[in-house]
Amino acid sequence: MRLLIGWRKFAAAAAVIFMIALTAGGCGLMSDKSGDDDTHELTTSFLEDTVFTVSDVRVSLTEWYLYALRQIADIEAMYGEDIWDFKVDTEGKTMWDAVKDDIMEQIIYIKIVCARAGELGITINEDDQLNINLQTDEFMTGLSAEMKNKYGITQDIVKAIYTDNVLAMKVYENLTLNIDTNIPDVDVRHMVLDYISVLKYYENDDEDAVSYTDEELAQIKADAEEYLAAAKANPDITRLAEINDDRYSVVELVADYAELKEKLPDDIPDKAYSLREGEISGLYETEDAYFILDCVKYTDEESTNAARIRIIEERQKALFEEKYTAWEAETVIKTNYKVWDAIVRE
Repeated sequence: MRLLIGWRKFAAAAAVIFMIALTAGGCGLMSDKSGDDDTHELTTSFLEDTVFTVSDVRVSLTEWYLYALRQIADIEAMYGEDIWDFKVDTEGKTMWDAVKDDIMEQIIYIKIVCARAGELGITINEDDQLNINLQTDEFMTGLSAEMKNKYGITQDIVKAIYTDNVLAMKVYENLTLNIDTNIPDVDVRHMVLDYISVLKYYENDDEDAVSYTDEELAQIKADAEEYLAAAKANPDITRLAEINDDRYSVVELVADYAELKEKLPDDIPDKAYSLREGEISGLYETEDAYFILDCVKYTDEESTNAARIRIIEERQKALFEEKYTAWEAETVIKTNYKVWDAIVRE
């Protein structure tokens, strides 16, 4: 059975996709519902099947289960039914308690975001409604009569949940549409670098590093320079990896500037990052080795684009979380503990 969309998981540069995701530890939205948090209140004025309310919006037991059932099934499939009694903190909170809270958080998040659609002028258009209707029909078709009766699942409830998720997605898109997408090249460009490092030391039988003598180093350097000169002089050689020489091992890196700085010593990253595509260069000396560099690709498009998208997503998330934090502070959550405490796994 395909489950309805939920939780805040953003993917793609200028869009958000609300998906199911379990974060058993929660994300900081929920209190311990002890009554100390002004946004969480205990009240007795609930309809019989209300689990909790978000401002003036009620969440029924049916809606809670529509968000919960697939997540519960997925967790059991991965970890087994015994996982629910597993203690997740030192205070005795179980995995079941944590998942219940997390599902509640998912729904609260969607409701809070949806509540802002009107003030932003965001509505469901004809195309949205068509997609919602199709998803609703597909979902309902996949349910057995037993499931519908057991959980009170109706066409209207399913459609309302899909509508909530579409609205939440559109709110996110609206607020993050004009995020700054200008990113310095050095922050995102990944290159494909082949390199050879010729060490100035070797390991003895005790695995201790032993430096070569000056005479040995002179010969090692001369051999590497001869190797480099031969490679650059041969028009058939376009990459270090094409040279068959057992003395030297070619290492390939797909890395941005920061990663080069982490993996290569001294000023080698600067020299590598400034190479032209197809350029083989060296011999560069550091304290511990000689280096020969080969810029196989100036820009690796796949990893560079992924890095750019990741930074844009981080900016979007930070902007949206700032807005959400303000909305959350204005929202009152009321829990119907008579229903909440009686929720069991089905």
